Amino acid sequence: DVPTKMAALRWINMLLEKRKGDMNEYIKDLLPVLLRTLSDPSDDVVLLNLQVLSRISLNQTEGVEEGNKSDAEEAQFQMVLNAILSLFATDRQLLETRGSLIIRKLCVLLNAKSVYIRMADALSSYETIGPEDGPEADETDSLEFVSTMVQTLNLILLTAAELHELRGILSRAFLESDRFPISRRKKQQQSSHEGAQVFAGLFKCWCHNPVSTFSLCLLAQAYDLSFALVKKFSELDVTVGFLMQIDKLVQLLESPIFVHLRLQLLDVDTTYHAPLLKSCYGLLMLLPQSDAFRSLNERLTTVCNLRDNLGIKPSLLPEDEMTTIISQKGLSFKKLLMRFDEVIAQHKEAKEASQSLVFGEVEQEPIEPGRLVPSGAKSGLMNQFANKDGSDASQSSNGVYRGNQTVPSQFVPH
Repeated sequence: DVPTKMAALRWINMLLEKRKGDMNEYIKDLLPVLLRTLSDPSDDVVLLNLQVLSRISLNQTEGVEEGNKSDAEEAQFQMVLNAILSLFATDRQLLETRGSLIIRKLCVLLNAKSVYIRMADALSSYETIGPEDGPEADETDSLEFVSTMVQTLNLILLTAAELHELRGILSRAFLESDRFPISRRKKQQQSSHEGAQVFAGLFKCWCHNPVSTFSLCLLAQAYDLSFALVKKFSELDVTVGFLMQIDKLVQLLESPIFVHLRLQLLDVDTTYHAPLLKSCYGLLMLLPQSDAFRSLNERLTTVCNLRDNLGIKPSLLPEDEMTTIISQKGLSFKKLLMRFDEVIAQHKEAKEASQSLVFGEVEQEPIEPGRLVPSGAKSGLMNQFANKDGSDASQSSNGVYRGNQTVPSQFVPH
């Protein structure tokens, strides 16, 4: 029952706090049990369980030389995060129901920046599947998990109060120091360097979800990079899920998190205004006619009217000069875009390989005329049962039925 679990977790937490060295040998036995407890129906049990996991992450190893203590702590920190990610990869239901709670609590108990950087590094190991993963390993499932995990982490980053400090670090990543008084420039340069390093660490992993990558650039005020990314969206497979992510991002642009972006739209005489405005218009061109489209269109129309009324011409820079801010922080504009292209190509190749495998199985077992199609095969063969005009044959009252999912009709091309 819940009181027994709570008492046991408090006892383990106390032992980890008071007898760190003696508990180290039991960590490997405790960790699987603690991970299973994350699925407990009681939120109180889960929160206390996360406190114990955090205690393990920060647990110091006695008897280790002073110079190696930090390495031992980092190893245990990474071990706990890797275990949690492995649990999410095998239990997607837990990721959907408790993923946000677990990650936010870890960011409170531990350092949010460290948690995000470590998780981003760990997720990179899911990009490739080696022989040691076994013949049943599926690269498509692995990449889909990374994309889903990045989308979850990004949404928490943009909305959770626990991530306020990390958002502040990223928002100062590419600010020019000459915007600040001389007395504050040195501190701003240090803060900007830290933000650029965090941005680079997250960007490498965030590329697995294009919309999350774009929103990360907006948060870090890397508008020249966001404009370059939105132009590449035309090369992507624009799915219903992709459009729904953009719709959600437009809603978030109206939230207090992006108040700096909305106010910067008034700086019509600055060099960063043109790429910022084009980035927003890029989102507008991707969206179908919907409430999000109208909301963003009205805001951008107001900005353009302001510029026309002031009689200010847009300040445009050549593309080779637009990358100056990013390069000043020690990052390569071209390498960042190359990383994005490589990840997108990897997802495309994995999807094509998966589809060819599915079609190969279908060809081996043709469906005879008049034979009922199994429910499991319906989603894979849905395109073969479309109407002559190309539309899906089955519809619901609120949208279009695709496989086992009803999606809003505004996201479906007519």
